[in-house]
Amino acid sequence: MDDTTSNIIQTTYSVSIVPFTHKLSGNVHNINAVTPEHVVPQVALAILAAIPMGLRIPIVYNTSSYDSPEALSLMDGLVDIYLADFKLSSPTSSKRLLKAEDYPKTARESIKIMHRQVGDLKFNFDGIAQTGLLVRHLVMPTYVEEGKEIMRYLAEHVSKDTYVHVMEQYRPAAHVGKMNRGKSGGMRYSEINRPVTDPEVDAVKLAAREAGLWRFVEESPHEGFR
Repeated sequence: MDDTTSNIIQTTYSVSIVPFTHKLSGNVHNINAVTPEHVVPQVALAILAAIPMGLRIPIVYNTSSYDSPEALSLMDGLVDIYLADFKLSSPTSSKRLLKAEDYPKTARESIKIMHRQVGDLKFNFDGIAQTGLLVRHLVMPTYVEEGKEIMRYLAEHVSKDTYVHVMEQYRPAAHVGKMNRGKSGGMRYSEINRPVTDPEVDAVKLAAREAGLWRFVEESPHEGFR
């Protein structure tokens, strides 16, 4: 990324954040940086520019957890809430589905760093999240054992007080059901070419409870988390 591109990105984030410093109200609970892993320095600079102008509401870092320790160190003290995905737990499935064999190792390390920075999720008297870590896992058909392993990891290596969202909305679309090109043929991702079932979701939730996790997202009318 050249200097011009970097400056444009930084300016874009600054322009997006700074207006909130002048129009804060009870209707604005946080500023959510969604998948900012590729522009972390610019996000950090934008937040630093906004703080002297009156930025006081929590900053949410919404991530796939494919973050480097160096990137997360730049956010230390700037991010209030980490909203982190933990997708898969094995290198083999991560290579197949995410094209990133090192995703599980990276996610484990990243989530531990996030927790060290902000701790367990905490709320104000109105039930609005203020600081801490929330981990999301989308249950995938066929990959239930990986979901269970993720729950055990969170309980054993992060915190039994970790706030967890076990998500059940997986519905296949796009390239999942397409046929492979070439001689081999066959469906590209046949093992996930169906919606996740209630028993699969329940199995992951049960594993979470058996591991000692107890704080789970409840669906709310405004489709947020509490």
